[in-house]
Amino acid sequence: MEFYHIILNNLKKNDKDGREGKRVKNVVIGACDWALPGNGLYATAIAASVGLDALSLKIGLCENDYPLTQPEMQRIYLEEQQKYGIEYCAIALNDFDNIPMHARKGTEHYDTVWGMLKRAVPTAKALGVKIIQVPGFAASEIKTEADMQHSAKAFQYLCDAAGEYGIQVASENILDPERFVQLYEMVDRKNFGLYFDSQNYQVSGGFSEVAILDKLYPYMCNQLHVKDGPDVMSGGLLGTGTSKFYDSMAWLDAHDYSGYILLENYYDVYPLRAQADNPYDLLREDIKILKNAIRGND
Repeated sequence: MEFYHIILNNLKKNDKDGREGKRVKNVVIGACDWALPGNGLYATAIAASVGLDALSLKIGLCENDYPLTQPEMQRIYLEEQQKYGIEYCAIALNDFDNIPMHARKGTEHYDTVWGMLKRAVPTAKALGVKIIQVPGFAASEIKTEADMQHSAKAFQYLCDAAGEYGIQVASENILDPERFVQLYEMVDRKNFGLYFDSQNYQVSGGFSEVAILDKLYPYMCNQLHVKDGPDVMSGGLLGTGTSKFYDSMAWLDAHDYSGYILLENYYDVYPLRAQADNPYDLLREDIKILKNAIRGND
């Protein structure tokens, strides 16, 4: 536990904003634990030290038996939550970047996929999380109609299980609006929606982020990720890339967005980390940029 206090003492002295006045308008500012320095290690303490309110937690990888699903790990996180006052607002099923959510029965990853799905809801319930975020990239990108059908089946299972506890399920993806609406209608569950990201659509899909908001805002959950970069994922501080971050923030403000905005820049990973000697300085600067972007629309 001594290491936690070292982190806090080192970071608090540089946190000019503190935790007072941290909520701007009706927006809660947080981060993805995997984006913080150390890739989630001591994320709760780090988030508190820089004045964040909330964290999205990754469930982990199959090769490590999905650490967040283990009661021992959950107890640690809940103790840290009590100590630092950080809300756990989402759980990300991050291993779907590596294994296909739409795996067919009898294939190599099918049992792993459904094993994770069955453990996701009890984990979210244990940690008091209200949204299960499901990435649809890399191995889980929907490319064919069969992918769409099998993904929809998995989402239906997850939504039904989560719905009993008032938990939402949100898909983060780069589907064009028409294809996402198709997926939404196939899933056909009230607790299913879209998890928006301020850079994914532009870098990975070639779409305008504002155009996506224009079409899909009614389907969005009340959380979203923000990151930026010069045509590279998470390659620069917010507002310094090609995603038109400020346009997205202005659009959300004009439509009275309220909810969570979570930082997903990777502060200790190249190329972003090359912009400062200390990744925590980059994190603090992004928090300042985000707060100013929101306040700028007052």
